[in-house]
Amino acid sequence: MAADLSERVREIANARGLPESEVFERALERGIEDLWEDLVLARYLDGDIDREEAVELVGRSTVERADREREIVEDDVTWGLDA
Repeated sequence: MAADLSERVREIANARGLPESEVFERALERGIEDLWEDLVLARYLDGDIDREEAVELVGRSTVERADREREIVEDDVTWGLDA
């Protein structure tokens, strides 16, 4: 696994003309951003923070997408219970 990761980093670095350390830095930033978004949305959907705070932390489109996804799941559950 570590060899695969190193090979991928090296290939990305070569393709982008970047040092491998910058590839790692960008990957870490992207991963942290995804984890942050997941945390904020979980807190929002659990009712721990309000919609306005969630929008401030991760952006309106991200919160709107989470709202739509929750609505779809709720509709599916309702449909399943009524079937």
